[in-house]
Amino acid sequence: MQERIKEHGRDIQLARTQTSAVSEHTHETGHYPIWNEVKFIDQGPHWYTRRVKEPIHIRLHPNNINRDSGIEIPEAWIPTIKKDNNRRTVQQRTAEGTATRRNNGTIGGSKCTNHSHPL
Repeated sequence: MQERIKEHGRDIQLARTQTSAVSEHTHETGHYPIWNEVKFIDQGPHWYTRRVKEPIHIRLHPNNINRDSGIEIPEAWIPTIKKDNNRRTVQQRTAEGTATRRNNGTIGGSKCTNHSHPL
């Protein structure tokens, strides 16, 4: 994750807005990522598993700055994915003993200043 943080930081510093959604968001809004709050929201040992999980998280958390949605997820799967996600969220809240759990990004992301949406 540290390597991606460095890459995004360089993109912001060099104003690479055409190739970096993080840089584009920062330069359009003046909101900078809070790098020390970067967290994984999911992970997997295999590239293909992560390739499938990423578009699922993009669909579950539509308030993001991803430029594409990843591989196509069939519409028929969405109700089942949302139901499973709701079940997992309740289990996590119970295990954590908290009333809410905030989303800190997609497969590797952070919140930005002045916003509550993930980058």
